[in-house]
Amino acid sequence: MVHPPFRPVHAALLALLGAMVVAVLLPGRDRRAEPGDVLLALQAARGPSLPPPARVGATSATPVARYGKETLADVIDGAAESYLARGFTAAAFATYAFGPPGAAPVEVAAEVHRFRSDDGAEAQAQAERPPRARPVAGLPGAVSDGSVLVARAGRELLKLTLLSPGTGGSDALAAVAGAWKKERP
Repeated sequence: MVHPPFRPVHAALLALLGAMVVAVLLPGRDRRAEPGDVLLALQAARGPSLPPPARVGATSATPVARYGKETLADVIDGAAESYLARGFTAAAFATYAFGPPGAAPVEVAAEVHRFRSDDGAEAQAQAERPPRARPVAGLPGAVSDGSVLVARAGRELLKLTLLSPGTGGSDALAAVAGAWKKERP
C-alpha cells in the first residue's frame, strides 16, 4: 500500500491540531477559584439577602420582597430619592415574627439595601440613624434606640424596625442583625 506524499496541507492540519490541544490544556493549568470565593461572588451577584427565620430564632417570616431602582418608591414613599441619590441598586424586605404560638408576636420589619459603593451605604446609614441610638453590644457598627436598628456591612445597609412592642423586642432586633452580619464577608 502506497501512502500519498506529505504535503503542506498536512503540515497545516497538524499545526492546527497541535494549537487546539495547547488551547485546551493551558487554561486547565490556571489556579481555580476557591469554592468559598465562588459562593461569595454568587451571593453578591444575587443581590441583598436576609437570613431565614430559623437562623434568627423567629417563628415565621414573610416571603422576601425584592426591589430595584425603578420600584423602590413603591415601598418607601418619599424617601426613595435620597436612596437613589446615594447610589442605591437593590433591596430586600421581609417581616419576622418572634414569640410562642398563641401569644401576640413581636414583629420586626427588615430591609437591606445595596448601594454602588461603601460611601453611599455609610451616608444612608447616617441619615437613618435614630437620634437616641447607641451602639449594640456584640455588633460592631450597629446602632439602635430599642425600636430601630441600623447596621452596615460594606455597601449594604440593614434597617430593622420593631413593629409591635413587646418583651424581647431589642433581642429580636439584635438576633436578626447578628445573623445578617454573619452572612457578610
